[in-house]
Amino acid sequence: MPPLPSWHQVFRLLKTVAVPLALAGVVNYFLPPKAKNDVPPPSLYHPILGDIGFLPRKFPVTYRIDSTDFMDYERIQNASVSVPDTTAVVLNWSRFPNVLLITSLLCGPWLDSVISEVIIWNNSPRPMTYDDIKNTGCPKAKLRIQNSPANMYFQGRYMACAQANTPYCFVQDDDYLIRPEIIQALHTRIAMPGSAQAIHLLPPHEHLNSSLREIHVAKPEPEYLSDIHTSFAWLGHGTIVHRNKAIDFISLLRRLRLSSEEMKMADNYFTILSNQIPEIWFDQDFELGGGHAFTLGVNGTERNAKHILQAARYLDSIAHCNSASCVSTGEGVKLSRAKLPYTNLGADTPPTPWTRAACTGSSCMFETNIQLLPDATSHTSNSVANILFLGDRNLENLGEAGKQHYVDHAPSHAVDTKASTWFQSPGKGRKGDVITLDLLGDISNVHEWTAVEMAWLVDLDTEKILKASTFESSSDNVTWHQSSHLPICDDTELENIAFPVWPGKTRPMLRECGVQMPLSSSALQVGANGRYFRVHLDADRPERWTVFEVWLRGL
Repeated sequence: MPPLPSWHQVFRLLKTVAVPLALAGVVNYFLPPKAKNDVPPPSLYHPILGDIGFLPRKFPVTYRIDSTDFMDYERIQNASVSVPDTTAVVLNWSRFPNVLLITSLLCGPWLDSVISEVIIWNNSPRPMTYDDIKNTGCPKAKLRIQNSPANMYFQGRYMACAQANTPYCFVQDDDYLIRPEIIQALHTRIAMPGSAQAIHLLPPHEHLNSSLREIHVAKPEPEYLSDIHTSFAWLGHGTIVHRNKAIDFISLLRRLRLSSEEMKMADNYFTILSNQIPEIWFDQDFELGGGHAFTLGVNGTERNAKHILQAARYLDSIAHCNSASCVSTGEGVKLSRAKLPYTNLGADTPPTPWTRAACTGSSCMFETNIQLLPDATSHTSNSVANILFLGDRNLENLGEAGKQHYVDHAPSHAVDTKASTWFQSPGKGRKGDVITLDLLGDISNVHEWTAVEMAWLVDLDTEKILKASTFESSSDNVTWHQSSHLPICDDTELENIAFPVWPGKTRPMLRECGVQMPLSSSALQVGANGRYFRVHLDADRPERWTVFEVWLRGL
């Protein structure tokens, strides 16, 4: 029989158990546990998100036939650090199953560092309750359902954003699914000093429309208050916006005394009335579908054109006399004394040469100055009322083949983690062409790597372009450090499906090229750092850029 414990041992045991029990009692008294009803059941939709590739996962570090040299490498995923200061706003009308999937994604743990709250603005006449949504896994504390008294159409998203408790809103329609890493990238980008007031994700065909409709109008008379610089871009494919801009926008529409119909079509006015060229990114285009899109078809096209032109007329009046309409007097146009909100007057915003795309698999941005539209594309006019005419004329100059190329081989295909798609320049490589990966945060924030490599999956022609280029990295986009290494290229087992098939011939294989990027030279840090990693073409080339994938890896 073992000896009985001493009184000293018993007392020490009681003290060990009693202190945590007493502390737990105090905590439970002052902070009572959550009721069972407050804990949502597990999401039924996470398996679906996993099946369609929307949950975080790892992607190949290399596609080379012999990959033994890269066993210890990692592929960069996210270099930014953030706090949850964004409200997601989802419009619901007739695609409720889509809303369940979207809400499950927005409330997932992978977006806990970005999304503070999800607001579902329910335009449907059928009321919605939390019980309808609980199987998304979204807790009550993170979800707000706003049953609109009537169908407010697009206006609802701005009203919801105005009610948010966060500085940023991420808004989307109920027929698109946006990847978590892309939402993270948008959030990091808009929170940076000097960034745009809104960033729009657009599928290639809508990106093309917005680019072709970009218009710059110089003041036709000295009495005008401002030049005009604007374009049209949708918000429903995913847009992040400053909450105060949504409030200012609603205030402007009310000050202009827009009709009820015009208020409902608010998306047609948002970018145009800002008098700024919107920042648009190629998205990764995952359409959920369901129902008939309100903006499509003959009626939708006519309605969109009507309100875009009306927005242009309002902007012309604001730039002229700071009012919805201008009244002429014997001494000229009467100016409104009260400054209108939202519209930017007086700023010079010349056309930008940069095209941007959101990355898949990594929270980053692809940026290039490679020319995607023909030289004949025009962005100037003598009247903003010509915005649609200008877009149509630019589309005619582009031609059907050019339009198809823009859509089929968009820059987003270089960063979609798919070897079956590719970005291709419409013309030959030009001296000064640049392709940049912006990690939206310094790589040293999340990795203690001693080596960083920029990797490219390309065809044989682009391999020649890369070997005629300079590779650089930067932490601030101002001071650049040039790599002393040349690209090292090797075979893969992936067919170049961009290569035409000839009878009796086989397609060549894709090549993977890797370039060691420069490391930090700081006396306080020996290791990999940098936010921007780019290639710069040093001379004109007869080949076209064809990039199947570009990514960063390190160890």
